[in-house]
Amino acid sequence: MNFITCKIISICILFFTLVSCTPYQKPLTIGAAPWPNFEFAFLADELGYLDARKYSLLELTSSTSVIQAFQTGKLDLAFLSLDEVLTLVALGIDLKIISVIDRSKGGDAMMAKPHVKSLNDLKWRSIGYENKAAGALLLDEIFTLTDLNNQTVQLFEVKQNEAKDAYLRSNIDALIVREPVKQQLINLGAHELINSNQLSLPIINVLVARGELFQDKELQIADFLRQFYRAHLFYQKRTAEALTSMSVRLQLYPYILENALSNTQFIDAKQALFRLSGSPSSIELQAQQLSGLMIEKRMLGSFKTDISSLISTRILERAIYE
Repeated sequence: MNFITCKIISICILFFTLVSCTPYQKPLTIGAAPWPNFEFAFLADELGYLDARKYSLLELTSSTSVIQAFQTGKLDLAFLSLDEVLTLVALGIDLKIISVIDRSKGGDAMMAKPHVKSLNDLKWRSIGYENKAAGALLLDEIFTLTDLNNQTVQLFEVKQNEAKDAYLRSNIDALIVREPVKQQLINLGAHELINSNQLSLPIINVLVARGELFQDKELQIADFLRQFYRAHLFYQKRTAEALTSMSVRLQLYPYILENALSNTQFIDAKQALFRLSGSPSSIELQAQQLSGLMIEKRMLGSFKTDISSLISTRILERAIYE
């Protein structure tokens, strides 16, 4: 065996030794329940923007499922509404708000069967809603605007993935739902009684990361955000193609998804950074107001966390400027 052959064999042995010693890096798990603007994460994956070795996307059936998965450590990143974030923090979950995704502009609503003409018609009737999500805020607003309360209506826990079947049952008169379920109920004959535009505080959706991963996976999380916003840019430039792709995955007609998106206000990366920046930041003030309301309405226990400590701009800055 000559010198060159020995050298090649030695290099190969060294290479495979190094590869075998490299520890397996578990992909980041990212979870979301169905909601129009969360869909850009899945579009990024379909467009090939995300490395499957680095990211694992999970679409869960409801907001409650996302909360539970994040709480138990099954998710590293999660798309949540701000009230859901406060609920997790009150439970002692360590997390960071790393971006602001959008605002519901009618995307959360109470949808009723045709025989229910107004909110007051719901007296002695049944309402389905998801108790651990933004639906609880909308239900409270309904109680505030009317003489209804939990003694004069019958309440059922109905998750978003159960809403269509619940609507078709005779024992449910109205449902509090989110897009795109709202559009599906409209197609079944439901009409809107109230939506998130009428809430005293807006429903804001954000992206959060687990506190223990925040620094160790900073570059990886920043790249995910970069590709998320890249997918939204693709949607802006090639809307019909993007809608078709997203609709196939969601098993919806493109026009239904387009209508659902119209009931949200997407917040781009630089706008999100602006809302996270400052002392106090815009999102901090909104979270303070929301936590106060939730404590007053007994939706949240004692809340002693400094909200500013939950917010970080560093990852979003890297996603935008690097």
